[in-house]
Amino acid sequence: MGLADVVGVLNGAVEAAAPGHGEPRCWVNAGWSRSVDLEGAPQWTGLDPGACDAEEARGLVTVLVAADSARSTKAQVAGFLLDVWCLGVKNALPPEPMSPSRLDAYRQAYFSAYDKHVQVPAELARALVFGAAAYAHELGFAPQADFEAAAAVLGEPAGACPIRFGRDGKLLYVNGPYDDPEAIVRTLRRTVGDDGFHCTVAFPEQPRRRLFRSRR
Repeated sequence: MGLADVVGVLNGAVEAAAPGHGEPRCWVNAGWSRSVDLEGAPQWTGLDPGACDAEEARGLVTVLVAADSARSTKAQVAGFLLDVWCLGVKNALPPEPMSPSRLDAYRQAYFSAYDKHVQVPAELARALVFGAAAYAHELGFAPQADFEAAAAVLGEPAGACPIRFGRDGKLLYVNGPYDDPEAIVRTLRRTVGDDGFHCTVAFPEQPRRRLFRSRR
């Protein structure tokens, strides 16, 4: 079953309204805009009031989505962890029905690693999620296994993504605790070449060390 099929099935289940009428509610961590380039999307530059107060950009953006149902008081809730500098969708949480009170508590816990989070238009959330997935796909990386089910709650993007990914527009891989850095570096070498990316890898109890540096 492809993404379009999954979207159709889940949208039918929750009876989501047409775009612009009952769009899903979406939240992202404050400081998200520091990890992407919004030069091509100036309409979204003012949607990150905590950007100046946020910690140093890490290339990670956390997204939570809640799609309301016409039949139930419970919303379908899904989430995404994005690596907007390289890997795209690192993690996706498949949809789960939640009451308003449970959603509120879940949302606070979901963003507990950040000082604050902000509500954003669904259009922006789609651009972040689908744009990051497309960026990573070009580099040879597929989204996490539950991506299609989670993406169905978000809905389909309306057009091309205006957001530019990568750190300052350049590909940078920074490993996470559950990554396989050697496999990822092999993929990047194959897709963009040794000189096509920056890579910083941290090992337990060791400082980060730079493996490759792009000469572009």
